[in-house]
Amino acid sequence: MESSVVVDRFGLSADVGEWLEEAERLPAPGRPLCVPVGDEAARVLDLFALEGCDRAEVEALWPGDAGGGRGGSSQAWSAELWHLVECMYRRLWADAELSAGFRWWPSLVDVSDVRVRLASLWAFAAMVPVQLEVQAGWGVPRSVTVATLADVGAQVRRSRLMWGWLSLETSGWVAVQFRGRLFRVGGLQLEPARLVCEAGVEWYGREEAAGLGAGMGVGDPVLRLHIPTGGLDPAGVDESLGRARAFARGCLGFDPVVATCTSWLLDPQWGEVLGEGSNIVAFQRRFTLVGEGRAGESDVFRFVFGSPVVDVERVPRGTRLERAVVDRLVAGGRWWVRTGWVRLS
Repeated sequence: MESSVVVDRFGLSADVGEWLEEAERLPAPGRPLCVPVGDEAARVLDLFALEGCDRAEVEALWPGDAGGGRGGSSQAWSAELWHLVECMYRRLWADAELSAGFRWWPSLVDVSDVRVRLASLWAFAAMVPVQLEVQAGWGVPRSVTVATLADVGAQVRRSRLMWGWLSLETSGWVAVQFRGRLFRVGGLQLEPARLVCEAGVEWYGREEAAGLGAGMGVGDPVLRLHIPTGGLDPAGVDESLGRARAFARGCLGFDPVVATCTSWLLDPQWGEVLGEGSNIVAFQRRFTLVGEGRAGESDVFRFVFGSPVVDVERVPRGTRLERAVVDRLVAGGRWWVRTGWVRLS
């Protein structure tokens, strides 16, 4: 089937059509697409940590029994829908060895057909057995792989909060973990990368970086830190930083001496409004800031309010954090995304 047929059937955009056409031309996956059913599907949903109405709705849509007997027949799915899932599955296999960078992935959050909005979820589900096998071969503890997969449920919950319906808007972010580039170790997620300036991540110039010592130069290996939903518990952060370097050496084959974090949470202005006792402020103090940062209002509204747009008139002001966000913008101020670094033990 040609992707143009899929685009016409579901009203997809031209850029999604181009993405699908490229996926069509990729080599055949190492294993045929096989979306799990029955008890196996239920175990995958457990790993994804889907809960409540999210899980119930996904089970009702599943192509075949999702463990609760509520899934529809896989034959009831159209050829166009299966083609969409197959293209995503091919992309995952082709990107398994993608060593760096973020590949754009269609979110489909605005498509009316909920099965299309969730097409990536079934491609991810089909990849779970491979993910478990591959990472076990690397020496990644199963507990780490399981904790990482649980972020799927968190992203589905975030999508519902932001858009009001079942979807997986951040499917491109979820895809990163299936490329072996995201691991939940302790309270943080670790991403292997290089010390470079790219996509909003900042680092020093070559001369200044070289003066910081071995392992701090431009292009040297690094672990980028990401904060999962509900993160920043100090004990969890301590665990992550304490395990990070040994994890990279033992499972990923490189030895980073530094970790970086690029986040709205590192804006020093939070210290002015949250004060002592704030987990955000305590987290900031672990890092040395680098660069000038970039505008962070979009990130702040996404993660503080679950809002896809910056609109001070539509958001609540119930907490100290919420009031601080709005009051600064109303007064003409800004919020920033900053990059910071910390040496690893």
